[in-house]
Amino acid sequence: MIPEQPSPVDANATLTPAMLAALSQRYEILAEAGHGSMGNVYKARDRETGEVVALKLLKPEIASDQTMMERFKNELLFARKITHKNVCRVHEFNRIDGIAYTSMEFVEGDSLRSVLNRFGGLSPRKAIDLVGQICSGLKEAHAQGIVHRDLKPENVMIDAQGNVKIMDFGIARSMEAVTRLTGSMVGTPAYMAPEQVGGKAVDYRTDIYSLGLILYEVFTGAPAFQADNAVAVALKQMREAPVPPHEIEPAVPVSIERAILKCLEKEPPK
Repeated sequence: MIPEQPSPVDANATLTPAMLAALSQRYEILAEAGHGSMGNVYKARDRETGEVVALKLLKPEIASDQTMMERFKNELLFARKITHKNVCRVHEFNRIDGIAYTSMEFVEGDSLRSVLNRFGGLSPRKAIDLVGQICSGLKEAHAQGIVHRDLKPENVMIDAQGNVKIMDFGIARSMEAVTRLTGSMVGTPAYMAPEQVGGKAVDYRTDIYSLGLILYEVFTGAPAFQADNAVAVALKQMREAPVPPHEIEPAVPVSIERAILKCLEKEPPK
C-alpha cells in the first residue's frame, strides 16, 4: 500500500509458519505493506489470477469472534457495491485454517498523510484535482447508501499517476462492535464530526465534515484543530470554529474557503 516496502523475507517475519503455509495455497506473500487497527496488510500475488493484491489479515482476537466476523463480512459485502475508479475495490472475504482475511485492490503509491507530511499544503491546482477525485468517490459511495465514518488522509492513497483511491469503506462500522466494549471512539479525533464525538447517529454528512477537515489541511498545510491530546481535539470539533483558511494561507481561493467552512458547520442541515 506504500512505496517503502520491506523485502519478501522481511514480509514473512510477522507470519507464523502455519499462517504462511495456509495462505501459500492461494497467495505468494511479497511484502508487508502496513498495519491497521484490525490487523496487518500484505502485498501478495494471487496464484490463481496472477494479480497483485493487498491482503488484510485480521487480528486473531477479532478473527475468533464469530459475531464480529459475520458483521465484518456483511459490511465488506456491502462495501463491494461501490464500483468507482476513486474507491479501492474489495475482492473477497475469506477464512482458511483459522485465518480471516480480506483481499482488495493493491495501490502502489503514497497515502495523502505521507504527502502532507512531506510537502505541507498543496498548490491550489493540485489540491483542487486531488479533492475533486475524493469527492467523486465519496459521492458514489453515498449514492449507494454507504458512509465511510473514518475518512482521513491515512485512508486516501495516491498512485504514481496522481490517481486517488479511498480505502477502508466498511471498516469503521465493523469496528463499532469492538469499541463499544472498550468505551473508545470509532474514528480519529482530528477528523471526526461533532456527532461522532458526541456518540450520536451518523450519516453521509459525517463524511462531509471529515472531508472539510481534509480540505482545510490540503489547502493550508495545517490541521483545522490542534491541541495537546486527542480528547482536547475532539472537544474543539464540538465547540470551536476553525480559523478561516485564508488567515493561514492567503492563496486559498475565496470559493474554496466557503466550501471548506460549509463542510465544517457544527450542525448538519436538516
